[in-house]
This record gives sequence, structure tokens and C-alpha cells, in this order.
Amino acid sequence: MENTESKSGADVAIKFSKHANQRLQKRGLELSAESLAQLATAVNSLACKGGRSSLVMFDQLALLVSVTKRTVITVIGREQLQENVFTNIDSVIFVSV
Repeated sequence: MENTESKSGADVAIKFSKHANQRLQKRGLELSAESLAQLATAVNSLACKGGRSSLVMFDQLALLVSVTKRTVITVIGREQLQENVFTNIDSVIFVSV
């Protein structure tokens, strides 16, 4: 993914870690501009509720996000979701596309 930042309504960027970008490329996943905007909105909502390390669930993928750093740590495709255990998260948000 070449564009590694998304602007929220408050002009605070959502960043993607090197690892998250590698996962996106390796799995052939891409986030549309609309999805990036929804991600920024979700992270804003999580921050307002006190989230620090959160799982953002889209239809086809999940993103582990450091809310305090506004950074996507890793990306998990739908195929991998069934076999993963997520630990050390304090919140989950489901995003409708």
C-alpha cells in the first residue's frame, strides 16, 4: 500500500506500520479511500471511549490498532481470522462498509 496515511476529520493521520504494510501487500489487500476514512472515524470513536489497543473489524479484514499512537500494527485477512487468538486488546469496533 503506497499511501500509508489517512486523514480523519480532525486532520490527525492514521499511520500503518511497516509490518502492516507488508501484510497488506503479501495478502493482496487494499483499503479504499472510503475504508481509510471509516478507519479514521473508528479510531476517533475508540479514542473517545478510552481505547488504547483495539481491533477494528471490517467485512474482509481485521486491523490491530494502537489507538494512542494512531497506528495500524498489523492486518489480518478473513481467511486467517478463524485461527487467530487476539490478546492484549482492550476494545473492538465493527465497521460496516
